[in-house]
Amino acid sequence: MAARTKTTTTRNSTVIRAVKLNNHKIGTSAAHTWRTIPVPHADKTRTHLNEDWRPATSPKELQAAIRERLELADNVAADSVRVIEYVVSGPHEVFAEQGGPVKWRDYFRDALAYLEARHGAQNIVGVNVQLDEKTPHLVVYAVPLVNYPATTRKRNVIVGKRDGKFVRGTKPFPVPARTALSASYFMGRKDLLRQLQTTFAEEVAIPHGLRRGLRHSAATHVTTKEYHQALAHGLAENLSLSPDDLARQGLLWDRESPEEHAARVSAFVVEHYAPTVAKAATADIERRRADEMEETARRTEAALDEERRAHQRTREHLEALVAGLTAEEVKGIKEISRDRLQERREAEEARKREELKRREAESAERQRLEEEKATQLRRMTAEDLARLEDSERVKAWRLAAAHGDLEATMDAWADSGLFEVDGSLTPRGRALVEGEVPTAPVDKNTQEATPAKPQKAMSPRSPFER
Repeated sequence: MAARTKTTTTRNSTVIRAVKLNNHKIGTSAAHTWRTIPVPHADKTRTHLNEDWRPATSPKELQAAIRERLELADNVAADSVRVIEYVVSGPHEVFAEQGGPVKWRDYFRDALAYLEARHGAQNIVGVNVQLDEKTPHLVVYAVPLVNYPATTRKRNVIVGKRDGKFVRGTKPFPVPARTALSASYFMGRKDLLRQLQTTFAEEVAIPHGLRRGLRHSAATHVTTKEYHQALAHGLAENLSLSPDDLARQGLLWDRESPEEHAARVSAFVVEHYAPTVAKAATADIERRRADEMEETARRTEAALDEERRAHQRTREHLEALVAGLTAEEVKGIKEISRDRLQERREAEEARKREELKRREAESAERQRLEEEKATQLRRMTAEDLARLEDSERVKAWRLAAAHGDLEATMDAWADSGLFEVDGSLTPRGRALVEGEVPTAPVDKNTQEATPAKPQKAMSPRSPFER
């Protein structure tokens, strides 16, 4: 029962942070995770207890795993966010080692399962459990790859010429399936980060006796760099010893120089008093946190007050509308209102059904016209296509190119030598169209044929004419 009581305290909030890392920041983060740089608040005698739950066990191996996943993406730039680093933890006192309800291994395994579902297990390239700090932490590196399915997009493009002017129209373009690197897909907006906090709490934290952090929070994250700077500043101010400040006494007088004596005494002081000095050095950070929690409480109370006032205004407005009416009259108004709402819902549903039918009919008509045009194109010879007006010919060419079942027709047109790759006429095609002269009629009263004026042959009917 004691453990259950502890879960109701105000400090039992889950911790999950997400940070975007580009190529320049990955190295520093990984070096901190795998302790290849000094980490003052980590206990070196416990670092061997840290665990890796992915093959990557060093900064170099993490970089290699990231590069392997990035080979799948088609949009990696020099400044792209390559990895999202997640840190999962909780207050120190909630873990079982301190008598709390949270078993870190079970908690972190559920947290990892949540992040695998969020990113895909194959995109989780590094997982490190840190047990050499005061509070257990889970660090997860996720490559933010997003698989986009194949689709089509419509664009307004020039589709030909008519009466010497360019004609624009909407044309669908196929967009193939692709894999993109997109950190913004996961954390590009504030609402996505709020959703992360909420869903993580619901799916992971609450089953382990934790809860979501405060909404309207004014708290700001204290970075590792800020903490280390405060710690170093405190040590420098409180543990700075010089040879002149120390007196050499006893048996070491003849064997120890002032510098050696200063180093020995400084090491002694650091070993015995550094924790106290570090705590004093970070007092400013703790005071800042207290101020932020006070501001968070103020914001939350203000939001609740505004919500209460809004409800009260609504209540007063409704009461004013029914003032002076009997209970039966109010009941009748509610029934009429309910009936009207039902009628509106039914009318809206009927409108949606009619709209759906209209769209389906339009789609069927467009499909019928497309099939009709395709049938005409299938029967059209290369010479007939060449005789069409320029805009109609290009339109027919593009329609045939977009129709998979007109491949044989397209091959026949292309093999004729009358067209360029865009459907315009080649010199041979122009010669065919411009050089055709109809046979001249023969005058029965003369021995010679009267030469007729050269005329362009009549263009065949365009499949786009209605």
